[in-house]
Amino acid sequence: MKLRLSTIILIITLFLTSAVTAQDTVSFENLFMSGISVKYGAGYYSVKDEFISKEKYSGILPVYGVEWSRFRSNYGYRLGFEYHNSSNIKNNNITAEVQQFAFNQDFIYSVGSVSLFSEDIYFFLGPSLQYWFYQVNYDFVQPGTFIFSKTFGNMGSLGINAEFIYPLSTKLNIDGSLRSNLLSVAGKLIDEKVFNETSPRFVTVFTATKFDFDLFLHYNLISRISISLGYEFDLSRINRWDPYIAASDNIIISLKYKF
Repeated sequence: MKLRLSTIILIITLFLTSAVTAQDTVSFENLFMSGISVKYGAGYYSVKDEFISKEKYSGILPVYGVEWSRFRSNYGYRLGFEYHNSSNIKNNNITAEVQQFAFNQDFIYSVGSVSLFSEDIYFFLGPSLQYWFYQVNYDFVQPGTFIFSKTFGNMGSLGINAEFIYPLSTKLNIDGSLRSNLLSVAGKLIDEKVFNETSPRFVTVFTATKFDFDLFLHYNLISRISISLGYEFDLSRINRWDPYIAASDNIIISLKYKF
């Protein structure tokens, strides 16, 4: 897992920074579609936090989000918020309530383009800041007992984001992006007597990972309104203490008002 994630990030970064050619004629402000958008989606989710249990819990987890973006000349910035919640994540007959949210701030710089089927694919690259929190409440404790049935963790990160935009026509384009942490401060609920240390701690992408990838098809309905349909994959992992790992596949629909 460590080698795979590092290899993916390195290949994409090298490709974007070396294999593209500069483009001076395109209007990035029109191409990037600055504005505010809301989104909703749902997909299969699975989670395991070994502080509580070595068993995997899974189910359908909805996602809600809002995003604000702006592009000027050849650079841009983006603020995003996502919230996930479900009380129906299961392992056999035992249920769990999952909540998680993430704040992202991306800085985006044009790094060029390549031609494909007589159209240009435009690439963007930049640093990212992210804060992410999760909490899982397990429903296996009977009243009057003292078994701990809740776990939670969080992570603040400095990372990298990469994106491409492939205009198919004046109304339709394909947009793909990925984001990964590189250096983070991560913490989770742990038994400090077992690990002889406190949480949170400074970590790298090898011991704590927050990675997401999406691919969308955007259609401009009218001059300032666009609609999007796409796929989003999310992976989160903290492996310094009792391992935590969660992943989700989501189908997303979003509506955007362009400035």
